[in-house]
Amino acid sequence: MRLDDRLQAVADFVPSGCRVADIGTDHAYLAIELYKNDSSRFVIAADKNAGPCDAARRTIREAGLADAIEVRQGDGLGALKAGEVNTVCIAGMGGKLIADILEAQPEIFDGLEYAVLQPQNAALYLRQWLYEHGWHIEDERLSKADGRIYQIMLARPGETAMPGQLELFAGPVILRRRQELFSEYIKGLIEGQERIAAGLRQASSYSAADGLSRVTEQIIKLKELLTV
Repeated sequence: MRLDDRLQAVADFVPSGCRVADIGTDHAYLAIELYKNDSSRFVIAADKNAGPCDAARRTIREAGLADAIEVRQGDGLGALKAGEVNTVCIAGMGGKLIADILEAQPEIFDGLEYAVLQPQNAALYLRQWLYEHGWHIEDERLSKADGRIYQIMLARPGETAMPGQLELFAGPVILRRRQELFSEYIKGLIEGQERIAAGLRQASSYSAADGLSRVTEQIIKLKELLTV
């Protein structure tokens, strides 16, 4: 079994020797890779629904790791006990849902040292939420799987200044390091904002006009990144 580039980027951010929970594990591919790559890790695979938990147990059993990785059914961090893990991975969910999951169990969230997050959308919302709750983005990476570019974040507790809107939107570390896929990523963001702008032009309300002004400004700033 080989992880795709998206999940591999998530796995690469997980510290060695940590106690980690893969939240929303599905078939437990990530959890298995985390343990196989470093058997000193304590790994829990958790999912809200029974079907994915059954699939995870089957995959883990087939990998010969039934005694090494525990599967738990539970809603988000509610599947965990306080202090049991110091790292969580949450991948393949919307940014707002990820923030809601972290916020729902403060007794678990407050004990974490690392969170490896891969939002499918609303990355700006998630980044802003992290900074508002005393966390910051320590590292970020872009990965591409099935023709789509994903953002992977390594977040840690520790208050730092809130990044600007462009940094929150595109990623503070992504903008600073300009890794491979950067140009393609920024072009994708521009296309998304241009679609939003086209929709706002069809509306006639004051709020739509104000929104169009902000989106247009965002597009200009994103295009400037491609000329530097």
